[in-house]
Order: sequence, then structure tokens, then C-alpha cells
Amino acid sequence: MRTFPKSLAAFRKIVNEKGQRLRQLTFDDLKQLIRPLEKGTVEHLTVDSRPATIGIIVEATGDGVLRVVVQGFMKGRFLGNSVALDGFYKYSDGSMSPMPDDEFRSFD
Repeated sequence: MRTFPKSLAAFRKIVNEKGQRLRQLTFDDLKQLIRPLEKGTVEHLTVDSRPATIGIIVEATGDGVLRVVVQGFMKGRFLGNSVALDGFYKYSDGSMSPMPDDEFRSFD
């Protein structure tokens, strides 16, 4: 028995793939994506006839680290929105660490 719609699984896959592509970028390339939230990088798409939006947020944490979040919202079939998130930290030496799950709460 499926616990969530097939379209949500496809949407989560798209968000995760975007996160994987961002992980391939250098620290300096990611730094170029820092923008005010109201001018962030946003993509509009349709997944199984459901409108969706994926935003990319890159923030400098002040200690030489970038926090990168891929934030996706997909219109619910009947009510509300489905949310898909991916995120990580990128360090100036090129290393990375995953973003802890509890930090995602401020992005959903």
C-alpha cells in the first residue's frame, strides 16, 4: 500500500537531483547564487499535472560556510501543499556536510 502519491515521489526525486547537482559546484560557484530571499532562484514546473515550485536558497553563515537548501512546494491534489527539501553545508575547502533534519523546519 502506497503511503503517498506517486507524483510526490517524483517531485522529491526532482528536488534531490537538484541538490545533487548543487553539491557538484565549487564553493565559489555556490557563493555566486547568494541572493536576497525575495530574489532567490525559483523554478516553476508541473509534476503529474500538479503545479510546483522549486527554490534554491544559498546563505553565508558568517563563518566561511554556505548553507544550501533546495525547497520544493507542490500543490496538493485536494488541499494544501506537499513539501520536499534537500540541504547541505559547503565549506571553503570544498568539503560538505549534510544539513540536520531539525534545521529544515524553518524552511517548510
